[in-house]
Amino acid sequence: MKTEMECTHRNWLLLLMFFCFVASGVLDGWLFTARAQTANSLSRLVVDDFNRAKGHKHSLIWTSIADQTKDSGIVGRKQFVQNDGRSCLNIKELVPSKKNLILIATKAAPDNPRNLNITGHDGIYLRAKGTGGPCTLGLWIESKQAGAQLYQAPFELKSQWQEFRLPLRIFRLLPNSRSMNTRELFRIIAIPGLQQRTVEIFLDEIGFYKERKMYKKLTPEQERIIIHKGTERPFSGKYNDHYEKGIYTCMRCGAELFESSSKFKSGCGWPSFDEQIEGAVKWQRDADGARTEIICNQCGGHLGHVFLGEKLTPKNTRHCVNSASMDFIPAKKQQQTAKAIFASGCFWGTEYYFNKVPGVISTTVGYTGGHLDNPTYKQVCTDKTGHAEAVKVVYDPAIISYEQLAKLFFETHDFTQLNRQGPDIGTQYRSAIFFSDAEQKRLATQLIRMLNQKGYDVKTQIAPAEKFWPAEKYHQDYYDKTKKLPYCHVYRKIF
Repeated sequence: MKTEMECTHRNWLLLLMFFCFVASGVLDGWLFTARAQTANSLSRLVVDDFNRAKGHKHSLIWTSIADQTKDSGIVGRKQFVQNDGRSCLNIKELVPSKKNLILIATKAAPDNPRNLNITGHDGIYLRAKGTGGPCTLGLWIESKQAGAQLYQAPFELKSQWQEFRLPLRIFRLLPNSRSMNTRELFRIIAIPGLQQRTVEIFLDEIGFYKERKMYKKLTPEQERIIIHKGTERPFSGKYNDHYEKGIYTCMRCGAELFESSSKFKSGCGWPSFDEQIEGAVKWQRDADGARTEIICNQCGGHLGHVFLGEKLTPKNTRHCVNSASMDFIPAKKQQQTAKAIFASGCFWGTEYYFNKVPGVISTTVGYTGGHLDNPTYKQVCTDKTGHAEAVKVVYDPAIISYEQLAKLFFETHDFTQLNRQGPDIGTQYRSAIFFSDAEQKRLATQLIRMLNQKGYDVKTQIAPAEKFWPAEKYHQDYYDKTKKLPYCHVYRKIF
């Protein structure tokens, strides 16, 4: 995924649009049918698994064509084969045309023109391998209202089997194309890079996916309170008279809500706090129209209510919380720690490598460096909030140093790319180090100087740490949950 297409995008993409129209007249096939499947934390919509060997009935036919203005017809051979124990589609012995632009595509049958509705899905995935090099995956949208549209995203084809997950948000439009209508998917295409002269591709499976939020399993009583907005009996909760030092977290998603220093004895029968951890709790009008409900800002779980003006503490605020809505982490379990914040493209991959380092206690993916309070993933993806996708690393300085972490940061992403990382484009994917003190700034500056001396054109920003907003729960520890590998981060020794 790291290598971007080396070509003049406008010219060849316009040329591709022309030949896609030509292709519609020579490709045969059927509109694919989808089958629901669940794996790990992904909900999958399988388009094709290419398992022809078992006689499985499929409604999808794949064909290869070439960019040829004088000669027409298929220039490659397709067959269904077994490779490494997998049933797959094999395209090989493609004759390079003048521009060597190869297309693999599907076409809806004339008697079944209904397009596939992929609304609600987060991206497309495929398991593939090949001769290696940059490729483009395209989503062809065609409807009577909007006409033809082609959306494309690059990925790096390798010689070993790999699953690629391409979020829909990274697909870019051809010039003058309209916004994507996800209800009208007509064709999926894969185009090997222009610099390749011979191509062989194996496709094992292709489909669409959507994330599933991962929450703790709740007891019936917890579900009554957290999900259905119930209330526990006064003086019955285990945290009502609890004053141990530590952190109170959301029972449903684990987000940190209140520090023990903000807890006070109110006599109301429920745990009371006069201050939340910044950005952790959301206030909204209660269904009764009179009170103000408080919910976990990360998962929306019901916590209780907030009351103002009671003059019980100098802060004049009482968050009245159900014990069943919370968990507690004692301070004695907390080690002598330090924190660091790094941004290097998609925070899934950044977190993946830091999680494996001895001395790293915890990691949290989130957003920082922007101008909007409590941003959501969708807001950050607009590239208008100023935030970077970042990772907050809590570590034990007795085991690993900040300098070692910063070196790992540089060695696991391409810091010569400006405002992007592989297929992810935008300032939210910038390379940045957010320092919390002068020593962190000094070390980061020193490492960049060393890289410059090695001949690298470093685009990494060094900026003071600002408010860090944790991302939604389903983004946390993403690769540990899915058992997959990063699509645009890879380790390479530099220092």
